Amino acid sequence: MRNFNKAKNFYKNTEKSSIQSQDPIAIVKNMVGELKRSMDKVITSTGVDSQRQFRAKYFSRSLVIIYTLQTTLDFEKGQKLAAKLFQLYEFCRQQLIKCFREQVVEGVKKAMNALEEIFIINQMSKNER
Repeated sequence: MRNFNKAKNFYKNTEKSSIQSQDPIAIVKNMVGELKRSMDKVITSTGVDSQRQFRAKYFSRSLVIIYTLQTTLDFEKGQKLAAKLFQLYEFCRQQLIKCFREQVVEGVKKAMNALEEIFIINQMSKNER
């Protein structure tokens, strides 16, 4: 529980510092980048007995980030986008749990690819404006 609170405080502090820059897209990108790094560490440590604690740490961190991303979605302003992102984050959560329980990494890799695609497409459309 202590690690959960530590991770939660870290992301709250990150969010506060990013909010000061008044760029909500930068906040989300930063958190998604951290999520992808944590998910990758879960994948690389899966099946390695000596890295159980390491894996558990990044599994927990990933779930905290997903929870934070889900709870900060604005369904009033961007109903369709918020719903799609919520589904994507939920898919990430489900695949991480499956990976942690069953040591199946393919779903987490798909989830990471989906995150990458969403944020690349978002960047491309922003650059076209």
